Amino acid sequence: MNRVLRVSVFVGAAAIALLGSAPAHADDASYLAALDANGVFRSGPPNARLSAGHRFCNQLRSGATVDQVADAYVRRPSFGGPSMVDDLTVNLRPVIDIAQHELCPETLG
Repeated sequence: MNRVLRVSVFVGAAAIALLGSAPAHADDASYLAALDANGVFRSGPPNARLSAGHRFCNQLRSGATVDQVADAYVRRPSFGGPSMVDDLTVNLRPVIDIAQHELCPETLG
């Protein structure tokens, strides 16, 4: 019985240590909320906004710098008024910054 108790205490302590030291987890909802809170990239459906954020993160994870990601962004003309592309063209760097903080914090630094 003592052995079971010691193993239980050890496992519990290890779990608490891991939970206490875990980094903050970013997710899709926090990314969308941060875009809205900062007033950038508000056009387009949520899935398109998320797709762009994840695409930026994938480029950063592949070794691209923020400048390279921004320079590689394909800017297409929009027809018929403001569009998601227009919104990103004007606010691209803040969107990349928010993506890094909310979707891929491991790319910071």
